[in-house]
Amino acid sequence: MSTLFGIFKSGGHIILEDDCLPPCYKDDEFEIVAFRGNGTGMRWKNELAKYLPSNTKVYPLDNSAQGIYTIGDIIAEIESQT
Repeated sequence: MSTLFGIFKSGGHIILEDDCLPPCYKDDEFEIVAFRGNGTGMRWKNELAKYLPSNTKVYPLDNSAQGIYTIGDIIAEIESQT
């Protein structure tokens, strides 16, 4: 299962809708930072993201989080692949 991960851009917010579970997000309020794919593993989609504080929250934009909740989780996942 592949997943794009993003961080909120300045002023971003979660959009809660009754018919949308889990909560829906507006794509233009996120900066995509990483991608996890079947067979390809985790990789950066934004090279500057790895310099963010490790506790910066990330959000799965098109699938489940699969244990990835922060930039630190992404870093650990990428390091475990090498």
